Amino acid sequence: MPFRDLEGFDDDTRRAMTQAFTAVCSRLSLEPDDPERQEVAAQIIELASRGERDPGKLFALAMEVLDV
Repeated sequence: MPFRDLEGFDDDTRRAMTQAFTAVCSRLSLEPDDPERQEVAAQIIELASRGERDPGKLFALAMEVLDV
């Protein structure tokens, strides 16, 4: 889980963030060493910080913010 050590989020939120992150990376065909994964993670953290907890919405909003 890429967000497991992130403070300030409960386990359910971190799971939702991970689901969204995995889905975005899969949709964009990002390899594990692709630097763009950092931008995806940053966007998902920002969205979750604003209160979004639904993995589907996190995915859709991240895709929109990333403009893909």
